[in-house]
Order: sequence, then C-alpha cells, then structure tokens
Amino acid sequence: MDLWSSLEKRFRRGSKKMLVAKTLFKYGLRINKVGEVFLGDIKIPYTAVSRALGVDRRTLKSTIEDILKERFLRDFFMNLEPAGPFLRRVSKILGYRCLAIEVYEDKPGILAMVSTALAKRGVNIVQVIAEDPNLVEEPKLYVIVAGEVPGDALNEIIRNENIKSLTII
Repeated sequence: MDLWSSLEKRFRRGSKKMLVAKTLFKYGLRINKVGEVFLGDIKIPYTAVSRALGVDRRTLKSTIEDILKERFLRDFFMNLEPAGPFLRRVSKILGYRCLAIEVYEDKPGILAMVSTALAKRGVNIVQVIAEDPNLVEEPKLYVIVAGEVPGDALNEIIRNENIKSLTII
C-alpha cells in the first residue's frame, strides 16, 4: 500500500487534516496506541503541535483518531522515527559545505551522479537529505560535504541535463 494514496483516501488533499498528517510525517512525529504524539521519546503536547500548524486542537485529535482507525496508517505512524539533525544551516559553522540541488524531474540516479562526481575528487559526504516531492513544492537534494568542493566537480554536476540549479550554502 502507498502512504500518499492512503492519506489522500482518508483526508482530502488540501484539508487541515492532510496538513496535520503531512507535518507528522515531515518531522518524524510518532503516534502511540492511545494517540499521544512523540518526537523520539519526547512527548509533544497537542497544544504545541496544533499551535505550530495553526489548526484547532480538535482537528489534530480527530486526525490522529482517524489515523489510528486504519491499520496501514496506524502501523506507519506508530513506527515513524525522526531522522536526526539537518546540518544545512550549520554546515559553515562546522567547516562543511552544503550543496542544494534542484532537479527538473524526480528520477533515479541523481544522488549516484552527484556522489560519483564528488568521490572522484576525494570529497567526503557527511550528510544527504532529499526532500520528498509529496511534501515540498520545489524539493531539493541537500548534500553536505567536508571542506571545499572543486569547481570541476560542480561543473560535472551542473552539466547533467536533469539539474535545474546548484547552490552552495
């Protein structure tokens, strides 16, 4: 079963409940069997989540109740985990560089091409985060690397016909 079709079947695409479900997914917020929300082992109050989303607390509670009613969604959200820290905004502080790559089309091989271009030049990848096209309007691939990136590696990446833009953050 597919997560997005299950969510769209349960909630309308532009509904506040869909916003809640997508946000739970985006941040790796887990739901337990009684409907409590957790970030890892940290319990997150409904009021904090609903306030951050600009939705009524009852909408949040109702969304979670709906998720718990459907086995696939319940199993998914009860086992969801946060992915850890995203180093994009602190990469420079740590002496790293962050490549933000936008593509024309989401298709296989983009990460392989980028990592190969970097590996050929001895550039160590510290972190990779790929935004989900189902969650983000213009998704990007973020590749955080140790040290500087040689210009010829950047040229090789940008020459790929599927690369729309490459920004160093």
